[in-house]
Amino acid sequence: MVTEATLVEIMHEGKLLLKRATRGISKSRWNGVGGKLHAGETPEQSAIRETFEETGLTVRNLFYHGVMNFHNFGKDEVDFVVHLFSAKEFSGELLKNSDDGGELKWFPIDALPWHDMWQDDQYWLQHMLNGERFDADFYQDESNKKLVKHEIRMR
Repeated sequence: MVTEATLVEIMHEGKLLLKRATRGISKSRWNGVGGKLHAGETPEQSAIRETFEETGLTVRNLFYHGVMNFHNFGKDEVDFVVHLFSAKEFSGELLKNSDDGGELKWFPIDALPWHDMWQDDQYWLQHMLNGERFDADFYQDESNKKLVKHEIRMR
């Protein structure tokens, strides 16, 4: 069964807000915020809700970059369809930790913790930072720890 989710990358003053996950498939990795869509929810509604729940921030004027399909554990089938958004406008006060205990931290864009991020980030993140629209497919190995193939299609 395919899981539909959102990923929101929040940028401010040359920095990117990342969260170190404490559970799930991204455990111990730095990533943007987001999560699974609820029944009847649009991707944008999910992105706004998830961002608020995980950070305490209310994002505005989300930019929709496209869809990233993740093929995990060596499978050809898609496991996750992730709608990628970015935001430069927000209000509220940043939580010390996310709702699930994950650490939140602003990283300078030129000093991201690549070694503790998903491998696919190195292929799509610059397109997102450039404000580009794209769709992508990422294929992980059987252990889900190594990216074995990827394709990015500019819109």
